[in-house]
Amino acid sequence: MTQRSFHAKTVRDAMRAVKEDLGPDAVIVRVHHELGRATVVASDGNGPAVALASEAAERLLSERLHRRGVPKRAAELLVKRMRTETGRIPPSLSAAAEGLRVVLGEELLFAGPIDRAARVVALVGPTGVGKTTTVAKLAAHEALVRRRRVGLISIDDYRIGGAEQLQRYADLIGVPMESGGPGDLGRGLRRMAGCELILVDTAGRAPADVHAFTELAESLGGAGEPVETHLCIPASAHDVEVRAIVERHAGLNPSRLLSTKVDEAVYHGGIVAAQTLAGLPFSYFTTGQRVPEDIEIASAGRLAEWLCGEEVGA
Repeated sequence: MTQRSFHAKTVRDAMRAVKEDLGPDAVIVRVHHELGRATVVASDGNGPAVALASEAAERLLSERLHRRGVPKRAAELLVKRMRTETGRIPPSLSAAAEGLRVVLGEELLFAGPIDRAARVVALVGPTGVGKTTTVAKLAAHEALVRRRRVGLISIDDYRIGGAEQLQRYADLIGVPMESGGPGDLGRGLRRMAGCELILVDTAGRAPADVHAFTELAESLGGAGEPVETHLCIPASAHDVEVRAIVERHAGLNPSRLLSTKVDEAVYHGGIVAAQTLAGLPFSYFTTGQRVPEDIEIASAGRLAEWLCGEEVGA
């Protein structure tokens, strides 16, 4: 195997030179990066040292995913699966997008949109995660696009103006709304007996407020009919934060994950961390403040795009 060194100001520029000179099958042997100078040692992929070089490339790619917030073990697993699927390790994250899309589709769970069999869907999660806006986005899509009879219920009696904000959205969309505290959920559901889908907005509470979580769990569990609960987690959350959110809301028995504020995240590995820790399928990603535009059905392809986006200092 012939090895060559490529020098540039950034790793990305050095990787580009490798690809141009040795082609897409080049094997990355070693990468060194210090202020203002990057060195990439690569080979043409021939010779007895290919396996060792491939391991180095595998380690480099998993480290890059880990730096973007993907839990270390999950990053290593994803890269190993890419190597198994394609027989090679891409020289950069940007070149790994397609392989990662395939692997994410096989390793992660995606639930798809709200099922028509689900009549009551509740969004839970920490304060400021975007639950009210997400409820409005889902309501607009279900009512205006899928033409379903939609109703809204706010049991957020904790946040000042929370119910009023949702009422404004309900008026704009043209759907009925009920509001009250957690104990009023059953009453609200009975008053909306004619609705095909009822979306429930809940209050985010402090981690130490055990009483509030117990009250909400009793409300959802005693609704009188099944409630499909989506746990909202911000895409920017690190794995330690994700773990705390998952553990805090476990008593609410969520069955879906909903990743919010993707547009505000610098790195998106927290999305992978959420499923790694919760073991629940993704339903939706929210990507901005616009109602109803900035929401989409969660998919492996979009997650791969975000994870393999612009590499800065990688």
